[in-house]
Amino acid sequence: MASNIFHGLLSIYQDIDLALTEHQVPPVVHVKQFDHRSRKVRCTLYQGAAEYQIPEGAVLTYSGTRPDGQLFHYTSEALENDKVGIVDNRLVITVTDFMTRISGRFPVDLILIDTDGDVLGSFSFTLYVQQAAMANRNLLTATYAAIAKAFRLGIRRIFTTDDGYLGVESDDGINLGVGSSSDLVDRVEEKMVEASINSEGVMEFETDDVLGLAFSMDGEGRLIVTYEDTE
Repeated sequence: MASNIFHGLLSIYQDIDLALTEHQVPPVVHVKQFDHRSRKVRCTLYQGAAEYQIPEGAVLTYSGTRPDGQLFHYTSEALENDKVGIVDNRLVITVTDFMTRISGRFPVDLILIDTDGDVLGSFSFTLYVQQAAMANRNLLTATYAAIAKAFRLGIRRIFTTDDGYLGVESDDGINLGVGSSSDLVDRVEEKMVEASINSEGVMEFETDDVLGLAFSMDGEGRLIVTYEDTE
């Protein structure tokens, strides 16, 4: 049995039942490619018809192999463990970014070990990572502020074009291909810099505050651009 329980605003708990003593078809847990730690799998163990009482101090590990051959292995004994645990007699694991990076179906194995190192039981479920609409996670999860910051941090040079426009060369990390379209990227481009010359003949620059760009001139008339952390 599998069910979805919406918990708060960010975490989605998927409940599954696992049998300690009986062979059963592994349940399927559906997640979306690039899910960012928002989904947790909560497993209830049964021994026969009764819920199994997990011994105090038991260690839980879970592992698997993605469709591209990359392995993952997490344990409740990790120094900084925020991925796996035992809560209210249930096994709770977090579906990590690494697990959802590649779409496809693959088994996930869970092993419960007592304090003496003996295996109490092993279980499995099938993780079905449904393919996202695009392979570019950076753009898929980006906000305007994130793109603007990436653009600012990736700026390599600012220059004036032959026809008098101010140009910026930057690596924004978005990797938008030629011919692609993004209204967020368009917004960054349109609001990044507006230059004008006032009545006194001074060039003025107006930028979106979220970009954190500040323009000035040095004593020799060269344009200076400084970058400020807006966070």
